Amino acid sequence: MSVEIDRGLTDFRLHLMPSWELWGNDRNIEVSTRQQRLLAFLAVQGSCRRELVAGMLWPESPEHCALDNLRVSIHKVSSELPGLIRADRHALGLAPHAWVDLHQEWQILGNTNTHESLRLPGTDSLLLGWYEDWVIEEQSRLQRARITYWHRVALTALACCDYNAAVESAVQGLYLDVLDETSLEIMVVAHLGLGQCISALQAIVGFRRRANLELGIAGSPALDRLEARVRLVAQTPVLPCTGKKPDYGSATHWPAGRTLGVA
Repeated sequence: MSVEIDRGLTDFRLHLMPSWELWGNDRNIEVSTRQQRLLAFLAVQGSCRRELVAGMLWPESPEHCALDNLRVSIHKVSSELPGLIRADRHALGLAPHAWVDLHQEWQILGNTNTHESLRLPGTDSLLLGWYEDWVIEEQSRLQRARITYWHRVALTALACCDYNAAVESAVQGLYLDVLDETSLEIMVVAHLGLGQCISALQAIVGFRRRANLELGIAGSPALDRLEARVRLVAQTPVLPCTGKKPDYGSATHWPAGRTLGVA
């Protein structure tokens, strides 16, 4: 431990993104690797039965050895970081007052009223450099949720004909996953809404280049249909201004016959 912990301490702040850090009353606290894994698991999974925690943290150990290891870790955390965890004979979890950045991230991602959201999702990786199965599963779940969030924001912007905001949100989705076709599709529709056919085609060409570098393919049949539709729009003569936005296809049904939405 790098600092002496006051037994009345209640202000614990656990960071899991991008790496593991624990703070108490604005002081950084050093914790051994075994105790880090226990606290991180409880932060990710929530309160769990002891048998589950032991099995996940020591999967290659016999059950009685794994439970012994868990008891040692619980004792160390309870004595060195009093008040951070709550444990009984059957289950354990983090104390409710402990702040965890991952929990805040999930609250932001669960906010369906994106217009009133004061905070945006982050982009930092979860527990960078950790390779346990339960960590990798949560990393993947968080990544999907972040991309879905930006899909939702972008589709809302399209529905309001706010094409610039839709492009910006689609860019965030592609930043998280450069091969996310839904984000690309939303971006293309938004560019067309702005009358930017060349930008729409450039986005598709860039996507194909990345797909070829990453996967050795030029794209999917859906991408071929999308590009064909864009090229068709690009060849359509510009009509005199009528005071209405050009109809490049519905923001919720693009291209024709295929629903644009979050998978």
